[in-house]
Amino acid sequence: MNVVILDGTTAPTKEALHQYLAKELAFPDWYGGNLDALFDCLTAVSEEITISLDEAALAEALGPYAQRVGKVLNRAAEKNPKIHLP
Repeated sequence: MNVVILDGTTAPTKEALHQYLAKELAFPDWYGGNLDALFDCLTAVSEEITISLDEAALAEALGPYAQRVGKVLNRAAEKNPKIHLP
């Protein structure tokens, strides 16, 4: 199982967040680096993954965008049982 940690260190900017996720989760080349593309890629994941989200650290780094990321992660986890959010 792949474990991905999202916090202010791994995702200090929006761009870094999307680059990190694309690399760690082996997203396809067409990944657009935005929340819609993130949802699309996460719902297509076929391997078990755990995404550990440090909400406070991410909010400090990304501001309100961190909350939007959290919502996308939750929606994707509801749709795809392979995604685990501890």
